[in-house]
Amino acid sequence: MSKSVSFTYALQYPYVPTTGKDSLYLLLELTADDVKALNRSPINLSVVLDRSGSMTGKPLEYCKEASKFVVNQLSDQDLMNMVVFDGEVDTLFDAQPVTHKDGLKNTIDAIETRGITNLSGGLIQGCQNVLQQPVDDYVNRVLLLSDGVANAGITDIDQLKYITEDYNTAGAVMTTMGVSEHFDEELLETIADAGKGTFYFIDKVEAIPDIFAKELEGLLSVVGQNVTLTLNPAEGVSIKSVLGYEARETAGGVEIKLGDLYAKEMKSLLIECAVPPGMEGEEEVMQVAGSFVDVTERAKPHSFVHPVSVTYTKDLGKLTQFSDPEVDKVQITKSAQTLEQALQLFDEGDFEEGKNLLYSNISHMEDMANELGDEELLVESAVMKEKLADFDYSKQTRKELHAEKYRQMKRRKRD
Repeated sequence: MSKSVSFTYALQYPYVPTTGKDSLYLLLELTADDVKALNRSPINLSVVLDRSGSMTGKPLEYCKEASKFVVNQLSDQDLMNMVVFDGEVDTLFDAQPVTHKDGLKNTIDAIETRGITNLSGGLIQGCQNVLQQPVDDYVNRVLLLSDGVANAGITDIDQLKYITEDYNTAGAVMTTMGVSEHFDEELLETIADAGKGTFYFIDKVEAIPDIFAKELEGLLSVVGQNVTLTLNPAEGVSIKSVLGYEARETAGGVEIKLGDLYAKEMKSLLIECAVPPGMEGEEEVMQVAGSFVDVTERAKPHSFVHPVSVTYTKDLGKLTQFSDPEVDKVQITKSAQTLEQALQLFDEGDFEEGKNLLYSNISHMEDMANELGDEELLVESAVMKEKLADFDYSKQTRKELHAEKYRQMKRRKRD
């Protein structure tokens, strides 16, 4: 195991009945240490910017400022290219060391809006620009920003997902940023998830530079790349669900790809599993195998295998002990699932049923928060209650709820 990354796990309950348990939550956490910027790997970055007509005015101006901020923060060890798209796709400047900064910023300043939105063309060009660079040990990233709906090129969401997955397998990580109320949040989230990056909803164009700065800060402090966990359950143990990340079946279990791990970042996964009956005492129920490339050690590959055990008992006193409060925050992830169901009801026009579903979820979360004395759960329930107090289902409201769902599903702390 790398010195820069640690792995821990926690079970929902300290003891399991000898008769087995149909639903037991397991919390897995990978945490990266802090790293100095001097130790960082160089970046191979493509900024892909929507220049379609709807970006006219403040959206484009703030995107230009954000792009110039990126230029200022990178160094001559980094490579950067920039792609702009409307109905057509152009590489504004080819991948190059970030040395002649004034020239790059002047080129960015000259961008003007026009035309429709060939989002797929911009995404593909950005990925190709990154992957064709003959560099090793670089952090490859594509940042895509759009305020519109893909209406030219490839527009089918499933096809774009498969394309993104292929580019990610080849080594490109994709982050997407949606601006204003017009963009397709389902599409941009799908691209970010398939590309193992992050999806951002930017509700105010004035926030674009800050979001760029946040993403770039992460890029400048990548510790682990291509982080993958494989869960291999023991005989009789079944994995019912992996909450927050897409899991793929393997010969002996499931595989979850987590993308990059930044300094001081924690990747948190909730696993719902069922354990069969067992004899009293400790018994291994699963092995967690992990692998990643440590970019603080010149891209050295690391792997580990960690057993997960439960303790069976017939003692009713032990079985009624309190559950682990961190694992019990599964309610936050369940809240994300409820939000997804409510959004579907809202989209179908059933506003009353959708609101009732969310109010029921808020009530349950408040009960758990009070029982556990958990401030985070109280804040989550209070924010959702506030959103429903003066409810008007507009495009903006949908995007706000969708952003909440995404954050909760990824178990990310509220800013």
